[in-house]
Amino acid sequence: MRRLPRLLAALFAVSLLLGNSNCSKNNASDAPQFVTTLQVENSSGAISGGFSQGDTVNLVLTIRNRSSSSQTLFFNSSEFANFAVVQAGTADVVWSCDGDIAGITTATCTNPGGLTTPSTGSGSSGSFVQIDFTAFQSRTITFTWTGLNNNGDQLAKGDYEVLGGFTVYNTTGPGNAADNGSSMAEGQPTASQMFPTVYRSILLPFTIQ
Repeated sequence: MRRLPRLLAALFAVSLLLGNSNCSKNNASDAPQFVTTLQVENSSGAISGGFSQGDTVNLVLTIRNRSSSSQTLFFNSSEFANFAVVQAGTADVVWSCDGDIAGITTATCTNPGGLTTPSTGSGSSGSFVQIDFTAFQSRTITFTWTGLNNNGDQLAKGDYEVLGGFTVYNTTGPGNAADNGSSMAEGQPTASQMFPTVYRSILLPFTIQ
């Protein structure tokens, strides 16, 4: 009979601990400040997951400032975004925006569109480039891919996945560093660089028919 009061007391203590943990709140400074999303569209601007060989594929990359204050992202070169296509279910890169034949002769694989990218200071590749965000602002770029692989050949019929992201050099917020591990790779991403982060999208599936 003496064990019963002890058991009840132990259960009561555990319930108090669980109650305290459930009442804890996240610190706003630990929350992600940005969200990056990718949309795959056909030449008409409609979302699509299936294309014929030779079709134009529009990759629409959006980054959103989640915070209620203005933010600035810094980049170490004029290439502030990149895209990569892999064989479905693998980390085998068949095309990257800055690794194809056109990218070799082009300073950047992205079209800045309406993005304002003033130069600020000096970096290893020249002046830093920055993108400014007002509170809750989203910025979007669109890259038109012709469906060619890194060798300039038409991609074979099959199942693929694509991701895109921003090659952020450092930020003024949490994770301020030369390489915080969240940025999109310049060149072909490794397997560990294909996970979604605040600056990288998820892998989106599509098919070449």
